[in-house]
Amino acid sequence: MANSLFLKVINFIWFQTIWWLVILMQSASIPYVLALFLLWFVLTPTRKIDGKLMLLVMLVGATIDSLLMYCSVFYFTEDAYVFTALSMWMVPLWLVLLWGAFAATLAHSLDTLRSKPLLAALVGGIFAPLSYLAGANFGAVDLGYSLMTTYITLCVVWGFTLPGCFVLLDKLSAPFELELAKRR
Repeated sequence: MANSLFLKVINFIWFQTIWWLVILMQSASIPYVLALFLLWFVLTPTRKIDGKLMLLVMLVGATIDSLLMYCSVFYFTEDAYVFTALSMWMVPLWLVLLWGAFAATLAHSLDTLRSKPLLAALVGGIFAPLSYLAGANFGAVDLGYSLMTTYITLCVVWGFTLPGCFVLLDKLSAPFELELAKRR
């Protein structure tokens, strides 16, 4: 059931809904995103793995994006933050939550890429940067460099990030899959 087409479609729609909410509403989207997280935990048959992965990827993603922010690849206005005191130290909470939603796609709507690290690097390197650029077009983030420099930088970062996230998923799910194999 975890890999059923229905669940993959639901997961894809769920993620896209969150992406649009955070891009269009930023901090005002947080209660809705948290409600959608709760909904996901009702729907997913792998809540324990999804939950751990979401927390871990939120931490990793916040670190990556905060480093990119420190390097002026992109930046946020103070109104993007719930807690403006954090604006110098890390990305906004809504972006951290977007990383959590992304993490929930790894074992579901993106799991086709899980065993294909080179394809994952290519897909991550091409499409994830487009998400940032779309966010900039909608005013959710401001770019510190030219479009080309930003895109190339994000291509490199995401060329490693997406396959790395699948490695994290494999590490977290290995004990669960071992337990399932023992039961068979």
